[in-house]
Amino acid sequence: MASKKVLQIFDDLIELHKAKDADYAGGDALSNFRVAEKFGVPAWKGAAIRMADKWSRFVSLMGVEGPRVKEESIDDTLKDLAVYAIIVLALRGERKEDIAL
Repeated sequence: MASKKVLQIFDDLIELHKAKDADYAGGDALSNFRVAEKFGVPAWKGAAIRMADKWSRFVSLMGVEGPRVKEESIDDTLKDLAVYAIIVLALRGERKEDIAL
């Protein structure tokens, strides 16, 4: 049986994604990630690069008593990482030629 806490986190991530989507996307929910394609980078790789940025922030936050930017805690960073991972999966699924990579 699934953990109630884990399921609650999944529900929270859905709401987070919807809220951020409303701020960024407009008509295409992943349009802000597709911008990478204008520079010759597949959208899923662009999203993976954003994951790397969030990972770097997570590692940095682990080394300090608390975040200097109060608006983004360690938990906020981990939530962003989780959503980015799902976005990478979704974007990879759109491009058959990238699936084998």
